[in-house]
Amino acid sequence: MPFSLLKSDVVKIQLKPWRILIVDDEIDIHTVTKMALKRFELEERGVEFLSAFSSKEAKQIIEENDDIALIFLDVVMETDDAGLLVAKWLREENKNVLTRIILRTGQPGQAPEEDVIMNYDINDYKQKTELDRTKLFTAVVTALRAYRDLIKIDQSRIYERAYRVGLQQVIESTADLLQEKTLKNFFNGLLQQVVSLIHVDQEGALVKPIDGAGTICCANDYQVIAECGDISLENGLEPKAIELLDEARRIKGSVFEGEHYVAYFPSNSDKDSLLYLKGNQIEQLTDVNIQLLNLFSNSIGIAFDNLLLNEEIIKTQEDLINRLGNAVESRSKESGNHIKRMSGFCFILAHELGLSESDCEILKQSTPMHDVGKISIPDSILLKPGRLTDDEMFIMKQHSELGFDILAGSERPILNAAAIIAKQHHEKFDGSGYPAGLKGDEIHIFARIVAVADVFDALIHKRCYKEPWALEDILTLFKQETNKHFDPDVIAAFTRRLADILELNNKLTKSDCL
Repeated sequence: MPFSLLKSDVVKIQLKPWRILIVDDEIDIHTVTKMALKRFELEERGVEFLSAFSSKEAKQIIEENDDIALIFLDVVMETDDAGLLVAKWLREENKNVLTRIILRTGQPGQAPEEDVIMNYDINDYKQKTELDRTKLFTAVVTALRAYRDLIKIDQSRIYERAYRVGLQQVIESTADLLQEKTLKNFFNGLLQQVVSLIHVDQEGALVKPIDGAGTICCANDYQVIAECGDISLENGLEPKAIELLDEARRIKGSVFEGEHYVAYFPSNSDKDSLLYLKGNQIEQLTDVNIQLLNLFSNSIGIAFDNLLLNEEIIKTQEDLINRLGNAVESRSKESGNHIKRMSGFCFILAHELGLSESDCEILKQSTPMHDVGKISIPDSILLKPGRLTDDEMFIMKQHSELGFDILAGSERPILNAAAIIAKQHHEKFDGSGYPAGLKGDEIHIFARIVAVADVFDALIHKRCYKEPWALEDILTLFKQETNKHFDPDVIAAFTRRLADILELNNKLTKSDCL
């Protein structure tokens, strides 16, 4: 059964023993101390002894073991103050303030108790002759309890510091993710933030239950929206993933088990959202990591819910734009694939030119409306197979402004971009285009990109009134028209991505004259 408790809630079957270091140049002292504490146990933990017979050996053992709870330290060894120098080294150079030190000496006159207590950070001072078994037992219990309490305080400080830093990361991560406008970007950003929070690599999937899924689901009841890493989803989610997803939905919270973790995103709707992570490093997550993941999931749930709603709105808007664009193109005897190809070409060019991911998406979705103004052009002109007269061309050119009039005034970014493209995509870089004679950067970058994509698609495909151009002839024309019709930066981007554009063209091409 999966659980949602912290790792510290799991009962420990076997506890590590307390580690005690005996530092003394007399072997009998080691033997007597070990025999006296042979059956010692505190809080269900026994003892493990380490032995050093000189200050050099003591330092080496201390450097190799960072969990020594107590040191029995002789004063006089290779020098009269060897033990005192070890104590000073431990606190000042080794920076260890947790390990307890009981100084033991057989020659108290060489290390007076008051001087030692005042000048060295030790915790107890005993003469070897006074340490019978009872006093030794009491001294050890007192020292180990002090060490235990110091460790808890130190861990608490580390925990609080880690949690404070992690909490700041959660706040910053949430703010960053709220800037993402597409589901793909959101998911990629989500995974990056998870990695930064828990400092591990992982594979995983962003998951939503499909309509009608019950509380006990099979693989087909979950829809994988996005995935990362080497997670294999060819045959659906594995049984353990389904089990944990079911449990997370049942308790409406995140669950953790072994190498699996499911983050549950609260939702205002009846649609749950979940992040499934899998990896060996997941098992090593600390309590702080788990708490931060749960906090992060709660913080980002509403943002994710809104993103899905926004994604649905955008897809609906995109579908309507494509349908209207197809209607315009079919009226002018163009194939619907013409606008699909143009959208793809523009998306490739926008990426190559370094536009933001958001702008690339907006351009891709608004491009199908570039010729929407043709809906107002009479068939006698729009469908004329031969050359247009000057009067007919004047009317045809009006489709740019007619398209702008149809689309302008919307507050939606896609329709706003479509209006600009409709009006400006026949402008030319040297100012000789229409309708406004704009030139250079006066023409919106979207329109400059569409101009290249539109001409390329028109030339490389057969039309009812012309045969397709050879690729080399198109490239020659583009070279001749650079800085005239076309923006040189867009032509350069086109040249660099020509292979990708041709691949997409071949994939989407259908005959425009059936």
